Amino acid sequence: MNIRYSIFDVRFLSRLTVWLWLVIISISTVSLSQIENVPVNNQVYEFLDRMGVKGILPLYSNTMIPISRKEVAELLMSIDHKRNGLNNIEIEFIDKFKIEFMHEIDPAKENPAVLFRGSSFGDLLSEKEKYLYDFRDSTISFYMEFIGSLEQRQISGDSYGSAHSTFEEHGGRIRGTIKNRLGYYLQATNGTMYGNREFALSDPRLKGNVKLNDLDSPYFDFTEAYLRADLDWFNLEFGREHNMIGTGYSDRLLLSANAPVFDFLKLDFQYKSFRFLFMQGSLVDPMSSSNKYLALHRAQFSLFDIMNVGISEMIIYQRNSVDFAYMNPINFYKSSEHSLRDKDNAFLNFDLEIFPFPGYKCYGTWLIDDMDFKKMGTGWWGNEFGWQGGLMVADLAGFENIDGYVEYTRLEPYVYSNRLNGNSFTNNSIGLGHHLQPNSNELVVQFAYRPMKQLRTWVSFGTSRHGENKVIDGVVLENYGGDIVQGHRQFDSETAKFLDGDLVTANRLQLKAIYEPITNIFISGLYEFQRIKKDVLSITENNHYGSIRLSVEY
Repeated sequence: MNIRYSIFDVRFLSRLTVWLWLVIISISTVSLSQIENVPVNNQVYEFLDRMGVKGILPLYSNTMIPISRKEVAELLMSIDHKRNGLNNIEIEFIDKFKIEFMHEIDPAKENPAVLFRGSSFGDLLSEKEKYLYDFRDSTISFYMEFIGSLEQRQISGDSYGSAHSTFEEHGGRIRGTIKNRLGYYLQATNGTMYGNREFALSDPRLKGNVKLNDLDSPYFDFTEAYLRADLDWFNLEFGREHNMIGTGYSDRLLLSANAPVFDFLKLDFQYKSFRFLFMQGSLVDPMSSSNKYLALHRAQFSLFDIMNVGISEMIIYQRNSVDFAYMNPINFYKSSEHSLRDKDNAFLNFDLEIFPFPGYKCYGTWLIDDMDFKKMGTGWWGNEFGWQGGLMVADLAGFENIDGYVEYTRLEPYVYSNRLNGNSFTNNSIGLGHHLQPNSNELVVQFAYRPMKQLRTWVSFGTSRHGENKVIDGVVLENYGGDIVQGHRQFDSETAKFLDGDLVTANRLQLKAIYEPITNIFISGLYEFQRIKKDVLSITENNHYGSIRLSVEY
């Protein structure tokens, strides 16, 4: 047996052990609950966050999502107990979400529309939750849904000329819980792209899809799947789904949904106001022949009944197999990284949410990629920091159901990148954190208005600046720390000035709306005006971008 085969064998046995462990655990049963998570794009998180800012859910935090359906249901009931303090639209929303999560709230009152059980045509047009098929008894719950969408995107202007792309996507989702202990989830979709490929690949979700991008086909596919076990005092999850970590609204510094989904083993638990998360993930890097991994652990707790404090560590490393130093959930990763000969990409993060009084939330994040105290203030390239801060206001200026936030983000040169090839904070060359490239900053102002439970609207303005590397024919001639996959090289300058390089300034005005005329059927539209100024070429590009999308979850 050669070494490569033995490594594979160890991996297989370790994964098999985890799966068997979860199955064995699932045999026991203690309490009624749904263990599977609520996907990060579910609109219930917007509602919960708004209730947190208003003080209806004291110290609620969206900093780490997803959370389980069980936990969401508990939060919704906490809000419902205070419904006398809600306005009419908020009451409509809480009643809407109670229907969606009725199985977790009171299974006896659950009454969805189920196509394969002969629901009437009236049910198909009702406010009931809709499924293709469901099954529920004291041992197992099972829900099956169809997922489909049709989207048209159009751009006109200087960047692409007049271009359009059309997307058709279809698939399904199954989820449920076994013996109140083991949650399962599987979502898989296939799609086809028609139209301008270059324009379509400007979307990071599609740019990271191997089938569409690397194989040069018009087809794309996505899948998420996991098992999640409730072990009383902690939860254990194995699989793949999007996780989002960070305080930001425009985007998150730690983990966002920009990069392709990756496989992971995750442990999390909560005791009162203290939450802990550990994750070991497997990533893809097309520039590296080694396996690439992410290790992350995070602690979050509340202080003085007005603030949430979070501390996180992350490591990007390359090995033939996972490193036991980073498999220890409570280890100090940065010190371990030093002892492993300083060959990995380590991050330390501090974040804060403050609720000074109802209706207001101040928040901020400080990301440390690397730091040398002796060289602070010298302009040394290796002092790599990311900052993000903002203010969120609910019922802005006393107007009900209008929220607003202002948020500033700054990434110093070389943040997220690494001097060793393959160690950048990416999955398939797309950043795991904020959408900005290093050596950039951004200011975003957004207002949200929800006039009824079926309609959500947003208007936002954003301006950003980015110092690009000087690149000719794919070769980086001058490195200013402006590319996440291009770390500092031995012959690059030892100093890095913020926004040095080829400056690109981008301004955008965006209007967006999502209308849900029938429960689980969504019509969304977006218009954006973009103005991009490239100083090195002395040109300005103006673009008008629009999209309309019909999606169904049944």
